This record gives sequence, C-alpha cells and structure tokens, in this order.
Amino acid sequence: MCMLTPFLQYVSEARIVRRQDDLSRYTYQEIEERVFLSFLALAFLKMFNSSKSFAKQYANATMTYGGFERVRTTANDLHNMLAVLDGDKNLLDKLSNKQQAKALRQRHILPTMAIKRYLRTFDDDYKFLTTIERSLAINNLDYKNLRTAVSDFNNLDSRRKKVTVTRLLQALRAKLGGTDILRQVDILSKQQDFELDNVVDAERTTAPTEMTADELNAYRILVGPTNVRRAKIAVDQARQGKGLAGPLAASYYPIMKMMDDIAKGGYTFVKLFQTIADRAKRSKK
Repeated sequence: MCMLTPFLQYVSEARIVRRQDDLSRYTYQEIEERVFLSFLALAFLKMFNSSKSFAKQYANATMTYGGFERVRTTANDLHNMLAVLDGDKNLLDKLSNKQQAKALRQRHILPTMAIKRYLRTFDDDYKFLTTIERSLAINNLDYKNLRTAVSDFNNLDSRRKKVTVTRLLQALRAKLGGTDILRQVDILSKQQDFELDNVVDAERTTAPTEMTADELNAYRILVGPTNVRRAKIAVDQARQGKGLAGPLAASYYPIMKMMDDIAKGGYTFVKLFQTIADRAKRSKK
C-alpha cells in the first residue's frame, strides 16, 4: 500500500471541531455559517432514497446526548458546532473573536427546540431553514439563495437543480472540507450527475489559474479525464494555503502516488525527476 494512503484517509476523516482547541481556528460567525450549511446539506440529502438513511443517522447522532452542552470527541461536527452556539458559554473563549462572540451569542438566539424537532422529523424544510437563517443572521446572499433553492428543490428544473447542487458543493468544500456530510453530498451528486463542470467557484478568494491546452492534456494523462478539473483546483487551493477536501485530495492522488513511487525508487530517480522538473520550468520562460 502506498505510504500516502494514510494521509489521504486522514484528510477524508478530518473533522471541523473535534476538541475545544480546534475552535481557535474559527470566529463565531464562521461556526454559524457551517451550522447553516450543514442543515442545508441534510435537507438536501434526505430527499433521496440513496442518502436519506445517512441523513437520518447523522441527525440521530447529532442528538445522541440529548442537547448540545459541550464539545465531545465522540460527537459529530454538527453537534459540536451547535455546542458553541447553545452550550457552555466558556467555549466562546476558545474562538478567535471571543469578545465579539459573546455579544453575538446574546443577539443570535439559537432556536434549540426547532432544531431538535427538525433533527427528529425533517419536517417543513422551508420553515425550518428560514428560521435558522434568520436566527443565525446569515447575510451571505449566495447561502440565502441556496436555502431558497434547497427548500424548493423538487420543483426546480433540471438545469437549476444542477446549479444548486454545484453551488452547495462549492460551499461545503470550502467550509466543511473532509466532513461526512460533504462526502455524502459528493457521492449523491456523482450518482445523479448533478455537478456542473467549468463553472466559477463562488468560494474562491483568488481567480482560478487558466489552463493551456497542453496543460489540460497533461493533466488528463496524469490523473485521468474525470479528475482534471478537481486536480487543478487542488493545486490552486494548496497554493493559497487551504486544506483539501477529501474529493479534491483523491483527484490529485494519482500524482501523489507517482511521486511516492519515485521516492521509493531512491536517489537516482528523485534526481532524474528534479532534472525533468527544472527543464520544464525553463521551457516556460
């Protein structure tokens, strides 16, 4: 087995908040956004026979402890993020904007009973998602539009459904990378052929790098035609210092494995690779 496989497994199993110290990476508003996106994803997943059992199991797991009093290593991401918004107030001291977080929590009252009811029943997506959007003061227009589209998903035409799922995937990859929820939405999207190619990623903070025809063909050889777009996104996100969601890391895995094979071959193969890489750089000048 390739030595990089455990790394990829870790990426795919990573959690947003596994322990209290993880909270230092986030602001209160970032936790709110991730909670909101989690509910959008669950509302979407429970509509399909192939994924509704996961949605129900995830909802049950979120409710395992009855409430959301504290962050637990044995709980799922949604439970632990809800604990920040509804549980022990000392958790706010762990956030990167702890003073602002305390003020926001006083103003943004979490509808705890409505959340528990929805996790038990999955009833009335529109009413619940609208309630949670207002309670969390979600002001990202894209996310508000997503809420409207997900709530009315079954009535959308084919093109609009694909646009909605593509945008949802972009948001989940940016904000909930490596989570169980993202993996399930990605699997369902592949099953239903929902995701659109060659669309602008609304979550990007910098413009995507353009690919030349030669580069496009080279990536097809290296990772296969179905992985070209995601492999390039993986490079762009790594360049920006962002973590890679499981599907992005998996799309780049053929290149990782090739590098691992070269490293296993020893010094001679590594030097040969470096020579080729240097020649490729000079050819672009």
